[in-house]
Amino acid sequence: MVLKLNYFKKLLRIWFMVASRVAQNQMLTSLGGVLFLIGKFARIALFYVFITTILASTNSLVGYTKEQVVLFFLVFTIIDQMVQLLFRGVYVFKPLVVTGKFDYDLLKPLPTFFRPIFGWTDFLDFLVIVPMWFFFLWYIISNQLFNSLNDFILFYILLFNSLLIGFAIHLAVAAIGLLTTEIDNLVMLYRDMTNMARYPTDIYAKGVQYLLTFTVPVVFLITIPAKSLLGLVSLETVGIAFAISAVFIFLSFKLWYFALARYTSASS
Repeated sequence: MVLKLNYFKKLLRIWFMVASRVAQNQMLTSLGGVLFLIGKFARIALFYVFITTILASTNSLVGYTKEQVVLFFLVFTIIDQMVQLLFRGVYVFKPLVVTGKFDYDLLKPLPTFFRPIFGWTDFLDFLVIVPMWFFFLWYIISNQLFNSLNDFILFYILLFNSLLIGFAIHLAVAAIGLLTTEIDNLVMLYRDMTNMARYPTDIYAKGVQYLLTFTVPVVFLITIPAKSLLGLVSLETVGIAFAISAVFIFLSFKLWYFALARYTSASS
């Protein structure tokens, strides 16, 4: 147990070292970083205006009040930003495979998936996530959008589960990237499907809801954590959510090691 804890601390130190180097590169182009932040906040603000404009003429959407619909949007934004922050390495993994530089990472005493998943951390995302968390907490408290402290605790438990699902999805994408070098379209497909959860997924037809539950589990990634704050999630649903994440993690590791066994470098 002690050895595992020390190993985890070592990986955490390496992650901070890699992330700090990425931050140093970003500081060289501060104007680009400022534009990135402006774009992030502008997108969030525009979507917020879009949702409130749609709901201005009605008091509810599939049974949810306007404030509750905005809650779904805020939960989506927070989870999406946190997943991008932690697992953005997939976005820059393709060049490592194409050029053969991934070979050098396989020689290092690190988990083989460490560089593909955690190899790029954008600290500028912190400047978006931190104020979003403050606004989120202020919004749900001021609008009384959770019934009890238990709902709040359950939300954080399901938020952790969402990060596990996000890890599994990105690992599966990296595995397919090893097999085909095709990553960009898969990442965009994932983002398009998660964007559907900006609104309560109850608005979609049953067939679409099943698709968003058992293919890319967007419902468990975003919708269920949001519903937990509203007291709409049972303990049975929580168990199913963790079972879904366990299955996806198991399958993604199977796919990763399958792809790794068939990986040939660019120099081969």
